[in-house]
Amino acid sequence: MKRIWTLTAAAIGAAAYLPPVAGADTMVEPLYTKSAQRYASFVFDAYAEYYTDRKFQEIDGVDATELRIDLAAPILSRGQLRLSLPFYTDGDGEYIESGDSTDISGSGGTFNFATISYEHQFMDAAQDKVDLMGYIGVGHRTARLKTSNGDYMNHRGNNAEVGIRLDHAINPSIMLMSDIGYQYYWDTDDLNPSGGGDNFGNLLASAALIKNDRPLKPALELIYRGNFGDYNNLAVVPELIYSFSEVDLKLGIPVGLTSDADDYGVTLGFTYRM
Repeated sequence: MKRIWTLTAAAIGAAAYLPPVAGADTMVEPLYTKSAQRYASFVFDAYAEYYTDRKFQEIDGVDATELRIDLAAPILSRGQLRLSLPFYTDGDGEYIESGDSTDISGSGGTFNFATISYEHQFMDAAQDKVDLMGYIGVGHRTARLKTSNGDYMNHRGNNAEVGIRLDHAINPSIMLMSDIGYQYYWDTDDLNPSGGGDNFGNLLASAALIKNDRPLKPALELIYRGNFGDYNNLAVVPELIYSFSEVDLKLGIPVGLTSDADDYGVTLGFTYRM
């Protein structure tokens, strides 16, 4: 892991010193923090996330891979709709009470539910110096996850989310992006990472710096999920993003900073602006 971290840091440092290119002002998003700017066209995203030592309500130490896709479409003059669909999970973990190991797999996600959200841009940097967007959404679990012990994880559940995003151009080439929201789950199963009941809420917050004046873009994100009480998941994510035409290819290495966070992981992203 130390070698991966060193190589990633070296690559990001090298990318930061590549010469800028003309016309590289297309809006590009990092892996976790969405932009506060309304999309000009349909945008398709695909994500592959591998994580280690993730904590859930009844199963701990989960190492798994999750896949999901997003599709966003502009509507009205300042709005857009986003559909997020997790469709694959495969991993293993250990039951907290018994210590038995188990495999976990299925055509759904864990914290990621099938979600539809409406996003509305209230402020535009062209007039207001910053971009400001609000969003609200609802979700439902897509498919239950099987375990090798004959049990099921996430076989029911709903969630709702609300939040705001803010973008600010520090200078013509560096963008600061932030997102703060609240996500509430109810009637869930084996999901609550704080170990409480099946109804729970978490603050979701992230901030990102991205250098956006060259095809190979370095970025750095800080992401948080928690309740400022018995569950606090904080991670830093160094990233590289390569853009060509209407496509972005993204690589991030999340590294946990708190005891509740994943140990480390690898996240890949693909974006196509139609």
